[in-house]
Amino acid sequence: MSNPGSPSDGQSTGSGSTLKPYLRRKKSSLGETKIAVLGMSGVGKSALCVRFLTKRFIGEYDQANDNKYKCTTTLEGESVTFELLDTRSNDDDMGARDDVVRWADGFLLVYSVTSRQTFDVLADVRRRVEDMKKVSHVPVILVGNKADLAHVRQVTQDEGARLAAELSCSFMEVSASEDVTKVMDAFHTLCREIIEYKRRSRTFLDRVFGLKKS
Repeated sequence: MSNPGSPSDGQSTGSGSTLKPYLRRKKSSLGETKIAVLGMSGVGKSALCVRFLTKRFIGEYDQANDNKYKCTTTLEGESVTFELLDTRSNDDDMGARDDVVRWADGFLLVYSVTSRQTFDVLADVRRRVEDMKKVSHVPVILVGNKADLAHVRQVTQDEGARLAAELSCSFMEVSASEDVTKVMDAFHTLCREIIEYKRRSRTFLDRVFGLKKS
């Protein structure tokens, strides 16, 4: 994986009021994945993104804007370009704003296992995403962060698995601070699901338009 640098290296793109221009939706190829990381503030979205991109852990962030990152990696022998949007969340939208949802191919829904509140809101976030996309089964992975803080846990792993089953999505518990491998696996799992979703959608459209042409 190419090293995109940390947020302080100037590789992120702060958004603020300029969010829409750099999130103009362009159709991505099978080798490109646009991922938005959603969830309440304080769940560790920025830590997960930077851990994935640089393998480094930085524990404290003062995030005023969305941050967009880009890198290329090899996944199952194929070159894949990741674009990650680390969303600035307020407690009304969890980062799931209209322009963000339209831009992204898939979504990392993040909660902290130490906070029941951050977990309870995610079913509504998933519904909001599907309503905005106007499709069902949008590629999503549910991620419980801070799994190392067992002594202050408020959400069990079984509860996370049950919610994922209700949402029909993948689920992982990770620790951004302690286990880079699981963090990588979470992003790679979502990437695979996005690529498979695009393949299925492309095959369906080929069948539809092929029939119309015949």
